Amino acid sequence: MAEQKSVPPTETETGADKKVMSVRRAMDEALRLYNQGKIPAAAKLTSQIVTARPRLAEAHNLMGVIMLAQGKTAEAIKAIGRATRLDPQNAQYFSNLGELERQRGKLLEAGIALSAAIEINPQHPQALNNLGILHYDRREFDEAVACYEKALATSANYAEAHNNMGNALRALGRFDAAIDHYQSAVLIRENYPEAYNNMASVLRDQGHVAEAEHAYRKAISLRRDYIEAYVNLAAMLDGDDHGDEALRVLGEALKINAKHTPTLIQIARTQLRKMNYEQAEQAARLALQSEPNSADAHAVLAQILHETDRLHDAIDAFEATLRLKPSLIEANSMYGVCLKSVGRLEEARAQFIRTLELAPAALGVYANLADLDKFTPDNPQFKAMERIFAEAPDPASDRYLPLHFAIGKAYDDIGDYEKAFRHFKTGADLKRAKLSYDEAQTFGFFDSIREVFNADYFASRPFEGRSTAVPVFIIGMPRSGSTLVEQVLSNHPDTFGAGEIKEFSRQLNALRGRFPGLPKYPQIVQRMNAAQYALVADGYLSKVTALAPKAARITDKLLTNYYFVGLLHTLFPNARFIHTRRNPVDTCLSAFTKLFKDDMPHSYDLGELGRYYRKYDELMAHWEAVLPPGVLKTFVYEDVVDDLPRMARELIDFVRLPWNDACLSFHESSRPVRTASVVQVRKPVYSSSVGRFRRYGRELQPLIDALGYTDDAGTRGSSSG
Repeated sequence: MAEQKSVPPTETETGADKKVMSVRRAMDEALRLYNQGKIPAAAKLTSQIVTARPRLAEAHNLMGVIMLAQGKTAEAIKAIGRATRLDPQNAQYFSNLGELERQRGKLLEAGIALSAAIEINPQHPQALNNLGILHYDRREFDEAVACYEKALATSANYAEAHNNMGNALRALGRFDAAIDHYQSAVLIRENYPEAYNNMASVLRDQGHVAEAEHAYRKAISLRRDYIEAYVNLAAMLDGDDHGDEALRVLGEALKINAKHTPTLIQIARTQLRKMNYEQAEQAARLALQSEPNSADAHAVLAQILHETDRLHDAIDAFEATLRLKPSLIEANSMYGVCLKSVGRLEEARAQFIRTLELAPAALGVYANLADLDKFTPDNPQFKAMERIFAEAPDPASDRYLPLHFAIGKAYDDIGDYEKAFRHFKTGADLKRAKLSYDEAQTFGFFDSIREVFNADYFASRPFEGRSTAVPVFIIGMPRSGSTLVEQVLSNHPDTFGAGEIKEFSRQLNALRGRFPGLPKYPQIVQRMNAAQYALVADGYLSKVTALAPKAARITDKLLTNYYFVGLLHTLFPNARFIHTRRNPVDTCLSAFTKLFKDDMPHSYDLGELGRYYRKYDELMAHWEAVLPPGVLKTFVYEDVVDDLPRMARELIDFVRLPWNDACLSFHESSRPVRTASVVQVRKPVYSSSVGRFRRYGRELQPLIDALGYTDDAGTRGSSSG
């Protein structure tokens, strides 16, 4: 809504008029009160003017503007509509009416009013600007730009039009041009918080985080109640791994409006990213209380439910999201992921294809499809990926990172291993460039674990531990057969497969949060007392057993718990550790060809991956040496494939449960599976992945050299180092 301007008097003061305020002076006074923010006084005076001069169009227009400021949109439209009828040649009134109709979502009516304004005055800058906003709302960005250009041609110092032009150019991906217009807006009007906020968003999109943060904070300094800028700043901070600062900013936003839905949604997202699931869910449900039909609130709740393995509830929440906003791309994609996790594979495939139809540029969706499909040369998605790369101006840009992994898998499926490796290598190089990985520091961490958990540590046992045998820890490198092992175990009626839960590291972090003087793991155990050991043990056990209170065994398949074996054994001396192992080159190749959700920074360079494997192998040998017999058992993937019935019985016997034939029907289980092996474990055991690395020949020499691997058919599943 454009600010109203006073005009020359329409009546003169003569005779009796000098005894009372003239209508012109009254209009000027009402406008002054409005511009000073004294809305009730302005409304009262304008009402008196309308009563005295009911056919004064200007008074009805001002009354509409004031009513809008009071939140009375319907009454405002009625008043300005009256003004257009009283003065049908006033373009300003039609412009104002069109903007009001747009604000209440009546885009057709808005277009009619704005077209009338421009027909009256083709160079009316505010009408052209408002029509541009209408096109923007319709996602007609080129048309919006054309309107703003006309508005600026008429009024070059029109700050709002420069700001709006920036928004349209940003939507078209013309970021530098957008920045130019935002800068023009703040050059014209220094105290323009909306322009600073919008400029910050473009800077953020360009990766200029420091500059974007400065612009967001400038917007907030200009308008302390600018809650949208708080939320945008917090979202950027969260995305830049500054979750604590993001939550502090969001706390300031809550002081402005404790029920502001976008603020609550961003709190939920930030807490979810920090793996504070209870706080995340609380914020999401508060957002839904505030705005039950918020698609974004349903979407973030669905993601929380997915991350906490309540997959059927997550599916319901994603379906609610898509009923409200069918075009929400991330929700469409994650809905497919949930369907895949619960074994509804054909529905998942259809959902991923639907997502690509909605958003062909959502290249990450191809990676989800790749997990489901065994590609053939005539597969439509394979052909689509080939077309994308054929037309790509720069195939080695970050934009194509996930697509390299997807098409690499497709070429592997059809047997073109040269092209497959080329794409895997390009994708891995792109991913590695985005990650920070200090190999020496990582190796020092492995070494410090072995130093702390030496034979003397176990001889002195600093904590007697809890006697429960419920936890079963499945550990090992990714892609080593761990999902197959857990699926066999979880099909036993007395076992619950909890999947990759991160509860133990959360308990350790909570302990350090409660006792700030404690160092990081592994040195923390040298300073923990019996009460602190008990806090971690009982905290972990209460969370895990709550997942399945009646289960005799609960599997925790967070593979990197191999870091914590010594401490876990201290806490739960009767727990069993199942170590899954596979041919090391096959294991590492399988990891190298996957784009992991978690960073896994060592897995995107063959040399680093091989050297990391050797350190892991060294740590596992240490655990086998220092733990009591019968606590840890290694199951080799190739042996399971060779003789599943025998190995399944060994597995069930190791966790001290009676045999049950259901364990051999693991592929028929409806149990949710969230790992990359979700498709494989829905099928009977097959051997096609054994010796996969031989297909790639000399391309894997850096990995083989780093592993120190000797291809000895008599020694499977271990490196020579």
